[in-house]
Amino acid sequence: MRMSEGRETFSRLLNWDRGQAPSERLAAVLLSNEGFKGLDPSHPLGGKDGLKDMTFSFEGKRWIGAVYFPRGQQSFTAIQDKFIHDLEGVAANNAEGLAFVTNQELRLSERKILSELNPKIDVQIYHLERIASLLNTPPFYGIRMEFLDIEMTKEEQLSFLRTIINDFPELKVYWNKWQSDLMAIRH
Repeated sequence: MRMSEGRETFSRLLNWDRGQAPSERLAAVLLSNEGFKGLDPSHPLGGKDGLKDMTFSFEGKRWIGAVYFPRGQQSFTAIQDKFIHDLEGVAANNAEGLAFVTNQELRLSERKILSELNPKIDVQIYHLERIASLLNTPPFYGIRMEFLDIEMTKEEQLSFLRTIINDFPELKVYWNKWQSDLMAIRH
């Protein structure tokens, strides 16, 4: 049975068992939907990646992306060690920023520590709660279904429909008529 209140998404991300390639692909799709442009993955199936899992631009600047999806919660020291290693890729790839995508829980204080390791580098951290929150919104339901096998609930289907209708005003007329007809049938 599916856990409610976003716990299913959270749990499947934290207990990631799908390997490196799907985690890098998920990260690429998330970042593309978050405004990162020209995304170019390095080697999701394995190979020398030159201290980056992907390159892209963000706000007109060259950035790299790094993905860290171990199974289960790791110590902050392990996460920080991986982050520091990935931070080296910024200079090595003539970039100005790093998007670090991880399935790990990170407290505000821990995110602050990571973000301030090198003040000259722009950093965006996509941590477990941030990713789960995105995947539990209508624009990301398809991505969640593809990468986590979590189907939409009835409530999510209605939310998704409402989002589509708001995006296409010509559909609003039909939606309003349907709701009106439905109310008439009920009374």
